[in-house]
Amino acid sequence: MIKILIAFLGLTIFNPATIFIDRSAGHSISRETKIVHAFHTSLTEIQYNPKEKSLEISIRMFTDDLETALTKANNGQKVMIGGKNDNSDAILSKYVQQHFMIVTPQKQKKAMSILGKEMEGDATWVYVEIPNSPDFKGNIIYNSIMQELFDDQTNIVNFIQPSGKKTYVFNAKIKTTEID
Repeated sequence: MIKILIAFLGLTIFNPATIFIDRSAGHSISRETKIVHAFHTSLTEIQYNPKEKSLEISIRMFTDDLETALTKANNGQKVMIGGKNDNSDAILSKYVQQHFMIVTPQKQKKAMSILGKEMEGDATWVYVEIPNSPDFKGNIIYNSIMQELFDDQTNIVNFIQPSGKKTYVFNAKIKTTEID
């Protein structure tokens, strides 16, 4: 199931409702091409950097969904990602820190720094670092990204550490998991 979701992360589906057929001319005319995706998924990769003793995190989200989430978090004021009208940095930082975190066994939220973002096709990558993380086993990953928007939102987290890669899946029922 996870491999299927990951394989579909890069796919974009055209909405057939946006194609109009002009029968009098005998051909189809695309008056509007609206790109949609039929699933709601984010992909996070956490890489342990033993030299820096830090966690390097990359979060991939569909840009249109992220703009919707940020606009909602911004009290309805439109948030744009990318281009000359990009006004997302402050609200993006706040949003990520509210919806993605690592919590110690003592229930302390680990401090994180938002390093930046990058657009790639229909997705936005957000880069995060959690310094001073030499001992992460037993910590809790919390991931509720865009679950306030979509009941079917699935958030996949790949944690790459010296002992290998571990994949965690978050959804409406599972928002936290312990790192083992």
